Amino acid sequence: MHSQSTPLVVQYLYVHQQDEAFHYPSVRARSSAEAVAVRYLECALVQAASLRLRELDCDLALATNIADPRQLGRAGAELMRRIEALGVEVLPTEYRHRPGDDSATYLSSRYVLDAILAATEGQPADRTTLLTDLDCVWVAPERLFAAVPAAPEIGCIHIRYPADWDVVGFGAVGRTPSAIGELAGRLGGPAQTPPWVGGELLAGTPGAMRELVAACEQIDSRLAAAGEVLPTEEQVLTLAGALGHVAFRNLSPLAWRIQTGPRHEAPPVQEPLSLALWHLPGEKGLSMRRTARELRRGRTAGLRRDLAEPARMARRFNVAGNGLARRVRDDGWIAGTRVFGAARGLFAGTGPNS
Repeated sequence: MHSQSTPLVVQYLYVHQQDEAFHYPSVRARSSAEAVAVRYLECALVQAASLRLRELDCDLALATNIADPRQLGRAGAELMRRIEALGVEVLPTEYRHRPGDDSATYLSSRYVLDAILAATEGQPADRTTLLTDLDCVWVAPERLFAAVPAAPEIGCIHIRYPADWDVVGFGAVGRTPSAIGELAGRLGGPAQTPPWVGGELLAGTPGAMRELVAACEQIDSRLAAAGEVLPTEEQVLTLAGALGHVAFRNLSPLAWRIQTGPRHEAPPVQEPLSLALWHLPGEKGLSMRRTARELRRGRTAGLRRDLAEPARMARRFNVAGNGLARRVRDDGWIAGTRVFGAARGLFAGTGPNS
């Protein structure tokens, strides 16, 4: 690691055990732990490249419980080699902040709390530190680096959900913004609907980030004593903000969750080219996977060229310019990769009839 003036960008990936039940609606991968890990490693490679190919002065890290990449098969091991070749430091990280119930949906969402502790240990007190979801790409990194707040604030994305929108889609407690507000009122805070804190970006100084983890732990203890659980990191972060335990600063003008493709119901994002960071959950199985394949083949010129021009980036990652012709091409690419994968599995004796 370099000096405290060098920003640190941390991605994090928890690889499931074979007997763990899990469900991630936007993954578009087979349900095996290995296949899901490979899909997310493709994203990690693309995000790291979106920084490294710009030759920025920043440090990169990946917090993960991957002990031996060979356990993820040939593709997983190769992706890890590519990621490390980009100068990404691998931080061994156990999953200690698991949900307090048996929810399988977004099982690893709370792994960000362990990633914070692993990444900030021993870091200079004032170092700019950013934790991002894997399926993000950087458009203008310097702008976001410069906007990271000083302690005690934590930069985040505030998502404008309707008060009664079922954000998480499961569980009886805290699944809507208004429910989080009611829960805050029962815990002694203001009983009003708080802004929803997205989990794709958390940014601050190491001390402030560790205080955030401590606040979440305190909230979990209070809820457990009352027989209640908040399964996801977004729920507990939103509650921490509602109770005033964490001072969040909204960085939404610089970073946003962008839904792509024709099958979502989210409103269109205004001026995506003005953002510094795109979170693209719907692109894991498409443009990010396609870009990862280029990088695995050592082909960096196209991505490097696109990174220099946001409009080209927007076309590459389906943020803009994804009309009918593009959708037909993308659907054909997805179908082709599925056919190729099935044929390869059959020839290797690992297909559905083997």
